[in-house]
Parts: sequence; C-alpha cells; structure tokens
Amino acid sequence: MKNKKLIFFVILLFPALFKIVLEFTTINSRKLPYFGPKTWVEKDTSFYFVGSVFKTWSSANQEDLKQIEIDTVNYPLYAVCFIKQAYKKDNYRLAGLSEYVQYKKDKIKLIPFIIVTPCDSLSDPNSLKEMEKLSLSSKNVLNFYWNQKSFDSLNISYFKQKPYYVDYSFFVLIDKNRHIRGYYDARYVSEIKRLTEEYQHLRLKEEKEQMIKTNTIESK
Repeated sequence: MKNKKLIFFVILLFPALFKIVLEFTTINSRKLPYFGPKTWVEKDTSFYFVGSVFKTWSSANQEDLKQIEIDTVNYPLYAVCFIKQAYKKDNYRLAGLSEYVQYKKDKIKLIPFIIVTPCDSLSDPNSLKEMEKLSLSSKNVLNFYWNQKSFDSLNISYFKQKPYYVDYSFFVLIDKNRHIRGYYDARYVSEIKRLTEEYQHLRLKEEKEQMIKTNTIESK
C-alpha cells in the first residue's frame, strides 16, 4: 500500500521535477540574442520577426516565379543568405560552407541552408548556371530566388538593426518563431562551426519546450 502511494506521489511530481532538471541543464546554460528592433506589448518585449516566403520557378516550361513559404513543420529553423548580382561569381564568399560540404557533411546535413539570389527569368542561362554552383551539390543547400528590382528590400528586412559588420552573403539564423538569432560570415569555417552549434542549441531548446508542454498536458 505504501509503495502504491509513493508511486502515485512520484507520478504527480514528475512534470515539475522534469521541468526543474531541464532548466538547470546545459540547454539553458547560454542564451542566444534576438536581433532586430524590439517593441513593448502589454509590459512585455515583442521581438522582431521576418517573413519566410521566397520564390521558385513554377515549372521547367514557364518563366514565372511563384512564392513558396518555408513552413515551420519541415523547416522549424533555417539559415538563409542573400547573394547579390555582384557576388554571384565570388565563390570564396561561401568558402566556409563549401569546406563543410566537402569534408564535414555529416555535421550540417540536418541544417537547411537557403541561398537567395536575384533572377527574373529562366531565359537568363548565365545567371542560372552561377546560381546552381552556389548550391554546392548538397541536398540541404537550397536555391531560391527573388525579383531583381525588389531584392534589396527583401534583404533589408533581415538586416534591420544588424551589427555594423554584417553584409550580403552572411547567413542569418532564423528560429521557429521567425526571430533572427544570429549572423555568420560564410567565408570562414569557424563561423559555419558557430552556426551549427547555435542551430543545435536552439533545436534542443525547442525539443525541451515541447517535452514540457507534452508532459504538462498528460499530467492534467
């Protein structure tokens, strides 16, 4: 009888204990910053968020760009960079990522790297050829496009109140709520390493929050 009471008591306390343990693990040992302008809503901070809609070709036989959303189910987090026309032939701007694709592919295979370039038409073979090179022949390095005239406006939305040193071809780490959590210079291996570590950190935090939510619901 005493054992049954003890088991029942442990079951009741488990969600609370589980939350306490997680709060003091290495998952919460560091906090990544939020970038972009912040606002106050009902005495609480509202962090800046970005859109996750880019463009791709509607079909191989059409020249129209269609919008596609990077959804939170398949892409809870992603890293995106913008390559302007003047940089499309500068392969060194993605040298750090290229190094990982060639020699450390397993460390980045679960991270969606999105490269957005300006292109208005499929009839521009030179632009398409250069953009194909940027994908680095890796399945998780994805090419998307945007119209040339509004390309700068799209990029600026990811660069609001950015650190002064951030420029085109920097990767931007976006979390599940589409907040900006980091900027990384794709030219350097050390920066791609930092990106992978901070991506994994955010994924762990998300999984922790989901586990807490699940256990809270089950305990009701």
